[in-house]
Amino acid sequence: MLKLTLKSGSLIRVGFFLIFSVIFFTFPANPLWAQLDPDDAINSPDEIPVYWTVVHHETVMVEDIVVSQVAPVLQSVPALDIEETALPLEGQDLEGSDALPEESADPFDDDPFEEDPFAAEEVVIPSIADPFQGFNRAVYGVNDGIYEYFMRPVAETYRGVVNEDFRMAIRNIFNNALIPTKFLSSLVQGKWDKAGRVISRGLINIIFGVGGALDVAGQEYGIEDVDEDFAQALGFHGIPSGPYIVLPLLGPSSVRHTVGRAVDMVLNPLFFFSPGFWESAAMTGGNMINGVTFYIDDIKALKEGAIDPYESIQDFYHQRREILIQN
Repeated sequence: MLKLTLKSGSLIRVGFFLIFSVIFFTFPANPLWAQLDPDDAINSPDEIPVYWTVVHHETVMVEDIVVSQVAPVLQSVPALDIEETALPLEGQDLEGSDALPEESADPFDDDPFEEDPFAAEEVVIPSIADPFQGFNRAVYGVNDGIYEYFMRPVAETYRGVVNEDFRMAIRNIFNNALIPTKFLSSLVQGKWDKAGRVISRGLINIIFGVGGALDVAGQEYGIEDVDEDFAQALGFHGIPSGPYIVLPLLGPSSVRHTVGRAVDMVLNPLFFFSPGFWESAAMTGGNMINGVTFYIDDIKALKEGAIDPYESIQDFYHQRREILIQN
């Protein structure tokens, strides 16, 4: 009886050993939640994230204990409604269908033809008549010959000898002689700001600028010069330019500009205080030579790039005069 009992006890121990072995080699050494990414720290089966259970569901073992841990989590994931997201078949009528939402208007889809609010206002320049073109071309030829064979060589030599600062001082002195013209033209046009600037610049430059040779008002106080004449005042009040005229030595002009030049000459103090005709002519010629030294290269570029220099100079002159009037 005792031997039978020992045998029975041995059999029981062997049975427990086999059961333990089956359990040990059947289930994994680590629970399922311990096999996740180390960045996903999970302490219990209830903390298994939904995204992991959906993406990695193929790694779940089909044991009752594992399924019982994952199933409640999977049940919490909403199922996709395939009918709502399905696209219509080819040829299907889309009218009245909610399959595709209407395309909303793009708030950033600007009209390419929309006007630019920051664009500069276009200046409308009327054309100028040239009924005296034959005469004008003849005078232009004479003026161009005088410029090319006399004024330009003298101006280039003068520019090479005289310092630019000294030439600027001479130009400033003659510019101060235009103060009465600029002031009266600004008043006639009702441009009070420009009239005040003319007086301010004249007083400051004459008192502190060595009689007007230095532009103290512009360089030290930022008071900009005013480019006004009586011809601009006439154009401001609607008087047309009239035909295009080329004046001997003076160059491009118009009927309106010629009348304005006559008024400007009378308002110039040098007209009253010059010692004589020849002295006045010498000062005018010297001023012209001095002024040309600043534009030699520009005149050369304009003539070289033009098919017809006469037409190019006429167009340049007319546009500049009209822009000055409208500004």
